[in-house]
Amino acid sequence: MSPDHMSTGSEQLDRALVVHLDNCSHLLLQLGTFGPLRCREMYALDKLLREARVLGLVCKVSEEKSGVVNSAEEVLPFLESRPKALAFWSQCTESLNVYTTTAERFLQSLHSVFSARLHDQHASRADTVFVKLAERVLEKRLPKRGRSGRQELITLFQYWSHLEEEGVSALDTYITELAEQVSLIQSLQSGDQDTVLKTLKRVPETQLQKEGLRALSLLLLDKRIKVSNAASALLRSLADSPRSRERALVSCLELLEDESVETRVAGCKALSCLKAKESIDQLVYLCQTDKDDVREAAKQALLSFGEEGKLAQRHAEDSQDGLPRLFAPGSMASTAF
Repeated sequence: MSPDHMSTGSEQLDRALVVHLDNCSHLLLQLGTFGPLRCREMYALDKLLREARVLGLVCKVSEEKSGVVNSAEEVLPFLESRPKALAFWSQCTESLNVYTTTAERFLQSLHSVFSARLHDQHASRADTVFVKLAERVLEKRLPKRGRSGRQELITLFQYWSHLEEEGVSALDTYITELAEQVSLIQSLQSGDQDTVLKTLKRVPETQLQKEGLRALSLLLLDKRIKVSNAASALLRSLADSPRSRERALVSCLELLEDESVETRVAGCKALSCLKAKESIDQLVYLCQTDKDDVREAAKQALLSFGEEGKLAQRHAEDSQDGLPRLFAPGSMASTAF
């Protein structure tokens, strides 16, 4: 094989490999970033480990079969334990290419197979639900308008990795659960006060996953007192359930590293509602380094934690003058992310 034309032996597998090599390049750029939790760096390392596993599988199928296979289970034998998920992938791909499909074809197949299975209350959200699933598999956003992003390749390995990471055993059940989460988020983001309040009163704790908790936290900043009070009450109720509190705590801590000032402020307020003394070090970090609005929100959160929080806040104030303001006006805010 000429060094000028390296190949796995299959043009289709080559295309899939390029997708994953591009992913690795983007993830490597996240190493060395920092913030209160270094979330981006830790997530990048975790994803790089998954990409390394994919590259190992690519090498194996290239060496053993020169990349030429007739079915997805030849590449990933364990997919046989999920026959419906395997059958759906087969519908997404062409007969001579088991490795990749386009986002457009993936979405078309979702509509063809699952639209009729969504409950009546979710039928109108089918497009949003299916795009959300495609974005989760790709781990990136698709353009909201136009079809330019719909030709982006989705690989068999991305599809399998997402099912494995989410513990999906039945694709139809997973899509129904995703539809419920989409419905919840749309209701929480509704401009109608009655809709928001009604949703906050009846939302099951199990539906409050990462994106739902983000939407809930942002409601703490709502200028409508009834809405912000109801959001606060729901978050405070989560503090009474160890499992719900742990899930909420992780999600709200991650908000502290969001690029949006508003979201970081909401994260501080949410941690206060959760009585999350575990977040004192991270809030002190924000008090010392972030923009004024975030620093004030972090300060108030610390003060809400009683004497321990007050001592930490006092320490942050005493040491603040000697530290750089990473997020100060005119500074390079992006260095923290």
